Parts: sequence; structure tokens; C-alpha cells
Amino acid sequence: MSQGNIRETFKYVSTAFPRFKVSFNQTDQYIIDQLGHFTFLDAWDLNMRGIGLKNVFNGGLYSGNPLLLYNLTKLDSNIILSSLTNFMTNFQTRSPSLNYHLSCGLHGRIHQIQQSFSLTTILLSSQSKQGINQIINLWGKLMLQYYGKEHIKQQKNFHNDFYISKLGYYTDTGAYYWYNKESNLTYEQTFIKLKQYHVQEHIPIQYYELDSYWYYKQNNNTGEHGGIKLYEPRLDIFPNGIEILQRNILQTPLIVHHKYYSTDNLYQNKYQFLNGSDGQVSLPLEQIFFNKIFSQIKQWGVEILIQDWLSSVYEDMPNSSWDVHIAREYHLHLAEGAKQAGIKLIYCMPLNPDILETLENTQVHYMRISDDYSVNINQWNIGRASIITWAIGIIPFKDTFWTNSIQPQSPYGNFTEPNIQLNALIALMSLGGVAISDKIGNTNVTVVNRLCRLDGVLFRPERPATAMDSTFLGSGGPKGEMWHTYSSDAQQSFFVEYIMITNLTESYIFSWNELFNTQEDDNPNRKISDIYLVFELENSRDYYWFTSINSSTILMPSCAQDKLTYYSPFHLFVFVPYSKISNWILFGELSKQLPITRQRFSSIQYSLNGTDTFKINVTGVYGEQVWITIGHSEHVFGQIDFYTIQCSFLSIKSISTMIITCNTETGCQCNNI
Repeated sequence: MSQGNIRETFKYVSTAFPRFKVSFNQTDQYIIDQLGHFTFLDAWDLNMRGIGLKNVFNGGLYSGNPLLLYNLTKLDSNIILSSLTNFMTNFQTRSPSLNYHLSCGLHGRIHQIQQSFSLTTILLSSQSKQGINQIINLWGKLMLQYYGKEHIKQQKNFHNDFYISKLGYYTDTGAYYWYNKESNLTYEQTFIKLKQYHVQEHIPIQYYELDSYWYYKQNNNTGEHGGIKLYEPRLDIFPNGIEILQRNILQTPLIVHHKYYSTDNLYQNKYQFLNGSDGQVSLPLEQIFFNKIFSQIKQWGVEILIQDWLSSVYEDMPNSSWDVHIAREYHLHLAEGAKQAGIKLIYCMPLNPDILETLENTQVHYMRISDDYSVNINQWNIGRASIITWAIGIIPFKDTFWTNSIQPQSPYGNFTEPNIQLNALIALMSLGGVAISDKIGNTNVTVVNRLCRLDGVLFRPERPATAMDSTFLGSGGPKGEMWHTYSSDAQQSFFVEYIMITNLTESYIFSWNELFNTQEDDNPNRKISDIYLVFELENSRDYYWFTSINSSTILMPSCAQDKLTYYSPFHLFVFVPYSKISNWILFGELSKQLPITRQRFSSIQYSLNGTDTFKINVTGVYGEQVWITIGHSEHVFGQIDFYTIQCSFLSIKSISTMIITCNTETGCQCNNI
């Protein structure tokens, strides 16, 4: 066992198999030193890529698992090295005691193991023409199969999950009301006023998050620090309790914060706990305790629990790392308690082993993979980390965001948000939580309306946006961020591709092959078309014909971040497939951040019944005025004529469908079905 600083000593291993040589000085040269790497570095360092492992990859709690190594000039030559079992003890390190070789094995803080205890590592190599996104997806698929776990996208009513499908409101770090309330009001009174504001201004918030300010902490601390002493609402925060707040005031599902327990917690007389020798963290050891906590909050109207401060289990409690079972059992207890109560879990501040441990936990549906909002101005940059979490069936997301650059009397001093629309778009494209956090009276309704319908239903892609393979190239790739995702109609018969760029320090020529390489084996309905009509969302009349026939390219403009203000210009390119049986082209609802999604378009059909006819079923809610843009070209590569059609949803039904019919004789009309 290694002694010393707990964070440093995780870099040591007591077993080392497999083990790979990595250069330690300038004279050593191994193949591994010339490969690109993609992995977690320092846990939430979202750069996650580089060349070689020397001076970059330390391993332990913060690096690796999985570790992807790839040819910098040929992105279809890749290998992945990953733990397969016992994630909480099976680490990848460059151990000082082993000449800093890359070593996989039992972390060095374990006191003892049983004779039957084993560790398994998986080494996966790419097949021909299998890029970085594709091999990571394959790795995730194999990991899920090994544990018999279903990917979240395969679950029934996946798209109707309220956290995925609805607009929310957060009060966590970076939010206006994080340990901050309206003057001369209690937190409960602040929430009453907040709810009234959202209703009056037609801001369709469909869930609220309550952060760590509401429960009792170590030494009766009223700030953010200290573990849970009593998981009950403080009388000075919610004097009538959370159940009354949910049922009588907010009247939406709740999400609540949960962290580690303190060594002075009030549950120890009845339940068994392990108190850390550092005096900070106490781990509950009995399943019955977790069952009690989850059953209790379910009665309050809670649907999702945020398990935050996950890093503290290892970082701040030495005892938890002495045994091969304690940390793993903590995760399993959380999972079983949540499952019995019907509550889903969000993991927050996870370390690398926590991320992989979700493979044994059916209740972790979502994971925040960004830093806290307002702490890191670039916390939105989650395109690479999203590849890994989505591969193992977890929905990634970034933290909350403001819809105005300045919030009056902000508790964060002079903090100004330079990237309102970028934060909103990335939250939307992540597939995870989209939650605003403005002061009462200071929400930009225009920003909100670009994200969702009047009922708060978000316009979502089919999968999280992830960094494209070419962003990993040693040279020749885009110098900045370029992410991809796609959307479809509700019938999954019409697929639209999206490419987002930001922080490009140079212009970049985007090629046909890059789009083609985004095809996935797991969605047989989606095929890359031979011909696309491409436009930038903010300038739809400036369009491109993009085709495999002549190896088309598109010049992506430079959009470098301002180094003084941190403003990041961005561009969203929309790729709409061109049908070979029709000259009609759907541009969509151009006032929205994503103009074509299943939440607005239930079906999109072409037909040839004597005339070229185009039919679109449009979904909306009472009171919505929806403007849909449709183009028509006499032939492929020709000039496009534009039509904008208004659909007015006047049905008393909460949700209804109208049909737009276009043909060459009468043009386009929107009518009730």
C-alpha cells in the first residue's frame, strides 16, 4: 500500500498487467509516444487529447479509463484500453515505481484482497474505416453487453422523459438563486414569486431543481461546505416542507441535490456508517438506509436525485480506498435505493472510476460532464466527453445557463455571460438537461422560445452532439470545435444533419467523407443521402448543394474566441436531404435553434400522384403561431424559390396536428387534419 497524499498515491499500482513502455527521457522512443491520445485528463479537463503520454497522462483517479490511442494521420487506426471489471479499483497509471510505464492494475491504496478477487482489462482495435466516434461507440456497446445493460436510447418512451424533453429551472452553482434569495424573503417565498413570474410571462418551466442549501450540514453550516447532517428541509429555508412546495406552489416534478454524509450525521444511532479518518466524510453501509432516503424524497414529489460530490468518496475519505468493496457497494446501494423508489439519478463531479461504475447501475440516466457554470467560462465545451458517456448509455449535459449576459445584484460579482446563444444551443444539442437560472424578471424570453414549444417541450436531436473525428487530427483538421448530431421526424423516416463550429482559429474545408463517416450501425433507418441542401441557420438563403457525386466541400469560416471577453462566435450548418422523387425541400422552423426535429414534425412525406406533392404533419399547442419555410427547385443544383407558411394552432386540445400540403399547381397551404 502507498502512503502519503491520497490524490498522489492513486498513481501507484500494486499489480501491473497489461503494462506498456512509455518514454521517460529524450533518448527513449516508443511507438506509443507518437500516437494521439483521447482520454480523461485531470477528470474535468475537457481538452482530453494530445500526442504521446509523457508529461501529460498521469493516470490514477483523474486520467484514463478508457484510453484511446490513434494514428494522428489516419483516424481509422485506433485501439482502446479500458477496465472491464471492478472499476473502482482497476486503474490505469504511469506509476513512478514502474519507470512511468503505462500500467493497468489494482490501485496502490488497497490493504488486502481475497484470493478469488480478479481484474479484467479489455483491449479493442478498430476495423477498417472505423473512426474515433465509431470505435468508442463499439467499445460502449460491448461494455453494455457484458453487463447486460440496456442503452438509454433503447428504453421505452425515451423521448418523453421529462428531463430530456422539457425545459427546467436550476438553482445550483452559477444559478442566480444558489445560496441567494430575494431580499427580505425566505427561500420558500422566493420560489412562490419565481413561479408566479414564470406563469405570468409564459416561461414554460416544467421542473425545478433544489440545490444543497435546503438541508442540514456538518456543524450546522449554512453554506455550501460540509456533508449532510440531516437530510430534511431546514426550517429557515422551507418552513412548510418540500412536499408542500412541490404540491401547492411549483406543481412540477422536482430534482434535489444530495452529497456525502458528515461524520456528525444524525443517522448513526440507527444505521451503520463508516466515518472517514479525516473527519469529513461518512459512508452509509446499509441498503436499508438508502431505501429510507429515496422513499422519503419520493413522497415529496422528487423524480430525480443529483448525486453530487462523488469525488469526495475517494478524495476526502482515505478509508474508502483501503477495501476493494466499499466504494463499489456505495454505488450499488444508491442504485438499488433509487430503483425501489422509482427515482432516476444524475451523477455530478464523478471521477473516472465513477463514470464506468454506471455500467452496474441502471438508475444513472444522466451525467453532468461540465464544470460549474460561472466558475469556468468555457464549461460548455463538452463535445469530446460526450462521446464516452453516450457510448456507455448515459446522457451527458452541461450545467445551467443565464439567458441574459448580466443578472442584477448577481451573487457572482462582475460575472458577465458572453455566450448566451452558444450555451443555449449546446445545452439543447447535448440531449441532457436544458435548465435556465435567471433572476426573477430577468429572463430573455426570446432565447427561451428558440428552444421549445409553448408547452416547454424542447426541440431535440436524436443523439448528443459530439466532436467530429477530424478534430483529433495532428494536422489538417479544424483548429477548434466542430461537432455533429442529427434529428428526425417522429416516424424516423426523414433525417437532418447538423454541424456546429466554434472557436475555429482558421477557416476549414469540410468534405463529403466527413459527413459520411458519421453513419452509425445502431440506427439502420438513418442513411447518409447522396445529395443535401446545406444552409447556415442564421442565413438560410445562402445555401449550398452538397453531394457525393462531385466530392463536394464547404468552407467553414474562422470564428476564433475573443481572448479578452471570451465571446465565442459559432455557426450551425443544417444538412437537409434532397429527395430524388420531389423538388420540394424542407428548411423547417427557422426561428428555432434546431429547425427540424420530431417535436415539431411528426411526419414528412413525398408522393407522386400526377403532381409533385409534399406533405408535412406539424405538431403544436394551443395558441402557437408557427412559420415553416419550404423551398422548391426545378432540378437538383438549381435555384430555390422559398415559401413561408403560417400554421395557427387554435384547437382547444393541448396538442394538435396540422398538415402542410405543397404541390406545383397550388403552392403550399396549412390546414387542420
